Amino acid sequence: MTSIIAVAGKGGVGKSTLAALLVRELASRSGKVVLAVDADPNSNLGEKLGVEVERTIGDLREDLLKRSDEVTAGGSKQEAMQYQLRLAMVEGRDFDLLTMGRSEGRGCYCYINNLLRTYLDSIMSDYPYVVIDNEAGMEHLSRRTCQRMDALIIVTDATKVGLMTAGRILALAREMELEIGSAVLVVNRVKGELPRPLKDAIPEGFARVALVPHDQAIEDLASSGGPLTSLPRNSTAAQAVRELAGELR
Repeated sequence: MTSIIAVAGKGGVGKSTLAALLVRELASRSGKVVLAVDADPNSNLGEKLGVEVERTIGDLREDLLKRSDEVTAGGSKQEAMQYQLRLAMVEGRDFDLLTMGRSEGRGCYCYINNLLRTYLDSIMSDYPYVVIDNEAGMEHLSRRTCQRMDALIIVTDATKVGLMTAGRILALAREMELEIGSAVLVVNRVKGELPRPLKDAIPEGFARVALVPHDQAIEDLASSGGPLTSLPRNSTAAQAVRELAGELR
């Protein structure tokens, strides 16, 4: 059965970095290809995984809207659309990547979005794990990707404001009536022990709280533009993500 893992958090806390490291670790654990979905309009998961994204689902959606009369003409057109969707998928060694890209412009996307959702639902079952790098507000995930997740991982930095934001994101996800197996809070880039005031500020509702330590190797890769797939597996952050991945189902 496919395990769907969604990663969310406010901007700048390292959620895309965590998503990329999870993709690598889950592929290593399962020995199978993992589906990575970049659902953040500010797409950079491909860069972190070391692949170039030439076409996004947003690009395809705009093209389909311009040809809406053709799209609704019958099954053959739907098959043609699915072919284009497959072309939008980037294949890595251990993962396949779909990049959602831009939000909608003007016009009605209802029919197109339903086709996209049906297609995404159908291909997800082909993978042991699906890792979704989501935007902070959760609306993008609810509209176009899936409404079920086995784990919702909310990433925050080690600040009180960040912890409060994480609590609000979890509350929003529950208000949207998303089906969530377990909610995990990841406090990222922690230097040393988490101070007592921050421990006391951890919001309720999370099944687990995990700490990912500050890792200079990640900063070095970011400075050089190198992909996270080249991060040493014995680095402190990689080891923390390995432990986290071991508890995901």
